[in-house]
Amino acid sequence: MYTNNVFKSLLEKKINQDFKNKNFVLTGYSSGIGNQIYKHLTDLGANLILIGRQFKKKNFFNCDLSDSLLLEKVVKKISQKYKKIDGFVHCAGMNHCLLSEQITLSKWQQIISVNLTSAFIISKQIKKNLKKSRNSSIVFVSSIAGHRKSIVSGAHYVASKAALIGLSKQLSHEYGKDGIRVNCVSPSQTLTKMLQRSMNKSQISKLVKNVPMGRLAKVEEQSYGVIFLLSSFSRYISGTSLNIDGGQV
Repeated sequence: MYTNNVFKSLLEKKINQDFKNKNFVLTGYSSGIGNQIYKHLTDLGANLILIGRQFKKKNFFNCDLSDSLLLEKVVKKISQKYKKIDGFVHCAGMNHCLLSEQITLSKWQQIISVNLTSAFIISKQIKKNLKKSRNSSIVFVSSIAGHRKSIVSGAHYVASKAALIGLSKQLSHEYGKDGIRVNCVSPSQTLTKMLQRSMNKSQISKLVKNVPMGRLAKVEEQSYGVIFLLSSFSRYISGTSLNIDGGQV
């Protein structure tokens, strides 16, 4: 019992040091996995810096992530206001369920801008702020689609998610000397509104049959992986993609 209590005390102290009053940039916070990450970080006492179009009263920076020039200006303001940033989670994502021949150039560019380019812009512009943290961590939310293919999502979505994995590996190589870790989580299909809009009941039922664990993931299960990669419990993990997929990949 004594050992258990000591271990529990150490865990609580560590979590408190990792998150309470620390600054984290977050995109894609308004729904699904991103909203659960928002809730978990808030519960842990983190100070969240939000970039997006869904208004929040505190530390909110309005920006359409597909507008790269505007995003650069917004992130510059953030880097000037918050001298030290402890982590960045890129959870923003768009998806059009289209066949390749249906994807126009403008739709391709929109998906790539939101899912991929914005992750690069933010990571690049807050690097100097992340260097000031003792446990700086970047986490991109990719997808198992980025490892292989997607049954319903378009080529632009799959390409953007695969590219996020590559981006995380390259940035982990470049940022490592500054003590900044860069990783991905690759969620499988998760019970979100986005998934329910993308797939009908028959498709979902068929999908579940291919999951070794026999069910789809819950949003909190995806968020736990992100929290782990932000924490000091993963302080020697960088350049990896954590597959949270029930054994599919």
